[in-house]
Amino acid sequence: MKLEASRIAVLDVNHGGLVLAGELKALGYDAFAVDVYGTSRRKDDAGIHVVKPSEAGEYDLLVTPVHLNYAPIMKDAGKLGARIITHHRMTGMLIEATGRLKGVRSIEVTGTYGKTTTCTILAGMLRSAGEKILLHASTGLTYDGEPLGDRLSITPANIIKALDRARDAGIHPTTCIFEVSLGGCGTADVGVITALDRGYPIAGGTKMSYTAKMQMIENARPDCTIIHDSSYRVGLGLSEITFGEGGDLCFGRDGAMEGWMLNNPIKPSFSPGLDIDTYAVPILCATTAALRLGVPESAIGKSLSGFSGIPGRMKLDTIEGRTLLDNSCSGLTIDGVMHALGRCHAYSRRKVLVLGEERYNVCEGLNPEQASRIAAEWIDDVVLVGDRLRSAGKLNAASLEEGIRTAIRMTSPGDMIISCVKTWR
Repeated sequence: MKLEASRIAVLDVNHGGLVLAGELKALGYDAFAVDVYGTSRRKDDAGIHVVKPSEAGEYDLLVTPVHLNYAPIMKDAGKLGARIITHHRMTGMLIEATGRLKGVRSIEVTGTYGKTTTCTILAGMLRSAGEKILLHASTGLTYDGEPLGDRLSITPANIIKALDRARDAGIHPTTCIFEVSLGGCGTADVGVITALDRGYPIAGGTKMSYTAKMQMIENARPDCTIIHDSSYRVGLGLSEITFGEGGDLCFGRDGAMEGWMLNNPIKPSFSPGLDIDTYAVPILCATTAALRLGVPESAIGKSLSGFSGIPGRMKLDTIEGRTLLDNSCSGLTIDGVMHALGRCHAYSRRKVLVLGEERYNVCEGLNPEQASRIAAEWIDDVVLVGDRLRSAGKLNAASLEEGIRTAIRMTSPGDMIISCVKTWR
């Protein structure tokens, strides 16, 4: 890897900046980290020199996360004539330079929603075909379905940490699946974009999330296959396979998946109560990727048999005799809350809504005005979670766990609890 840079500034010690700066130093580059949030107390953190933005001095390469819009240092970079590379691109370059994925297949998954679910379903399909899977997703880092240390966030630089943790544990996966926030890093044999609709503002409102997620295409290797929904074309000479209505794989009228990739339609026997509206995109997305990777149709059908959903993703469950609609996850949006409420509208028993955010656990919470309006209009009982959603006349809880415990005390067996808390699980 030749960067032609004499001094490299890496922004954001909270979201992988220290990892990237450390890797660059290990390769012999003069790299330092810039603490744009003022959260690092030490001048040297993990052996990396850390400075405030005003102390950055001169540099000729700036490595920055796509979600950040720190105007002063961006302006400084322009004055210095410094090139700018995203964290995603630098992560991919470093992994290639160090050979961490040599001989191992890589799948990167991004999108505005459905990432975690797609990764989880795809991992199950590949395991059914005998693959040894390292899965790095919002739900945690696992090898063959078993946890591998503490959970890592899905910031791009943590792919490096996930691979190093597997190496240190003596693990040798045949395929790695990486859930990546806001784009792709360029490591993938197969790059998956689950969806681009339901976008949200990033970088201080200067861009939309779907523009960043297109890095999956921009950073793709020439031999990468891009899997995406059928509403657009990738072009650029890349191989692409689509899913959804009019795509290469779709659900037919009888509920079976069909398309040119299949010898015979696959009609999974899902668990009763599965919200197919929530899971259709991830199931199609994962199946398309699995077929591209050579997974037999029989293994795909087997892995989907009895599928009941993913915790925190519109999954019906029970808790102490109550029906629990679990929709609490890091990707929760106001639209997701409304979808959950619509799903349980016909339920005749008492319903308690647990609504809010564990703000210390997520980068961006729910819109408090919209969430408060939902709480005010909800005809049954509400437990609000988080400091920003405190309301007179409503029960409040400090965490999702406390909110669920409160809802259990308010209900009887046979009642329903609707869990809609934005949190990292």
